[in-house]
Amino acid sequence: MARTRLGQLEVEARPTHIREVILENFMSHEYSRIRLEPGLNVITGPNGSGKSSILLGLSVALGQTYTERGQRLSDLIRRGREAARLTVVLDNSPVDGERPVPSIKSDEITITRFIKKSGEYWHYVNNRFTPKAELEELLRKLGINPNNALVIMHQNMIENFAARDNVEKLRSMEDAVGLSNLRERLLEAESRLNSLRSEESSVKRLLSEAGEAVEYWRRELQKLQQLRELEERRMRLELEYAWSLVHQVDRSLERRRMALERMLREKARLEEEADRYGAEASNLRKEIRERLYSSRPPEEVLETVDLLVKAAVEEGVRRFRISSLEREVSEAQSEINSLLREFEEKRAAASAKGGEVSTEREPSAVLDDLRLTTLEIASLGKVIPDAETMYFLADSRFREVELRAKQVEENVKKAMEEVERRRQIWREKLKEIIDDINPVYQRLLEAVGGKGLIRIRGLDDPVTASLELLAGFRGMEPTIVDAHTHSGGERVVATIAFLLALQSYVKSPIRAVDEFDVHLDPLNREMVTKILVEIARSYPSTQFLFITPGKLPITDGFNLIIVQNVAGSSFVTTSVDGG
Repeated sequence: MARTRLGQLEVEARPTHIREVILENFMSHEYSRIRLEPGLNVITGPNGSGKSSILLGLSVALGQTYTERGQRLSDLIRRGREAARLTVVLDNSPVDGERPVPSIKSDEITITRFIKKSGEYWHYVNNRFTPKAELEELLRKLGINPNNALVIMHQNMIENFAARDNVEKLRSMEDAVGLSNLRERLLEAESRLNSLRSEESSVKRLLSEAGEAVEYWRRELQKLQQLRELEERRMRLELEYAWSLVHQVDRSLERRRMALERMLREKARLEEEADRYGAEASNLRKEIRERLYSSRPPEEVLETVDLLVKAAVEEGVRRFRISSLEREVSEAQSEINSLLREFEEKRAAASAKGGEVSTEREPSAVLDDLRLTTLEIASLGKVIPDAETMYFLADSRFREVELRAKQVEENVKKAMEEVERRRQIWREKLKEIIDDINPVYQRLLEAVGGKGLIRIRGLDDPVTASLELLAGFRGMEPTIVDAHTHSGGERVVATIAFLLALQSYVKSPIRAVDEFDVHLDPLNREMVTKILVEIARSYPSTQFLFITPGKLPITDGFNLIIVQNVAGSSFVTTSVDGG
């Protein structure tokens, strides 16, 4: 297979590339088809036109698990739409008689990802539903890892990397090239070693602490016995409290029944009196009529009328009182029914805890005792259930400590050898990478009239080891890239040169950089552009995708994609060779 060289780094030519990206209802893109060509592709357009959305859509379509612009994939669906569809068409045509994926016989591999507002998503490959694991395996065969930050450099990645301290830069580099597992294994080995050393120290102390251990477990056993007594007391109080609630309701029920009986007796008395006054009033009416017919003196009639009024008033008063009592009786009966239900509920709850307990105490008094007992239990703190067993084991454990100490000493020795072996592997791999990318970094800086060097400090300790980028421009000798010795633009230039050198170390048929020239002045932008064009031309078999709001200082040899936003929708036009 053909190879090309930049510095001392060799990269295999790749037989695949992206032919087309289709975005439907994705962010500002209602429907956009972006046709890409092998080699250099440049996406340009005003800020806010939807350029970065193309790269983000490409990443998401290929299954990227993290996006900077939305914590949830559903946030990326165009406003007002329920679903988005992202499609990436990959080249699968034969190269020297062999396809990139021989098992797929078509010249194209179409990967489609559907995203719904509900958060659901799924993939299709050539119109066939494909599980995520199967898609990842397909992309692995093609050499594409959308989750590698070096393969697809999203917006602000360059600035974020430049802002990190040298220790974080080294860790980021390890993550990008897949060395983080070596660091993690080394740190795990060191952690195991530290744990074993701590255990060794503990085992040595155990011999002198054996007597104290026996005393400790004796105290714990006393606490356990006290806990058992308190828990038994608490159970008795909980049962008493439950039945005291039953008795309380029963007493309330009895009081209401007695009150109801009093009201019924009062009602009967009032009804009797009302009937008597009613009969008296009826008789007085008859008497008035008779006296009127018999032409009795008016004084006698008026006297009889006064008696009638008095009898009617007395009857009315009692009828009114009877009406009020009937309401009170109804309310009392309703309350009694409610109390009966409450009684049955509390009785059932109490019965579930245990047999009936006779108690004259009010629930509040029982509850106070229950709370006090609970506080006493809490004051015991942590009680070990196995304290009794541990108390008897403490003495026998003393004899085991000496043998355990010898075993730990042997384990510490093996762990030290493992740590040293893993540290050596980690160091050698880092040195290998730096040796590979240093020439590329230097060549890229030379393309813009600069000089530089990449080095690693403190390889004896993975926690404090750091990555140092050195660069010099306009005839200056290389110095460590920082805010004290380099301008902001120079730091960005050096950082891009490093990331592109590191990117070239990672095997991938596609590489992308999003808005590399944000906040750069014209001079530094021109320098960065030269670096990007240099790296793209040095790897003709790799497909590059650069996003910039400005124009590149080249006129041919690339595929120009222009993005514009009209009334909230992005539109894409393509012009091969930048025409």
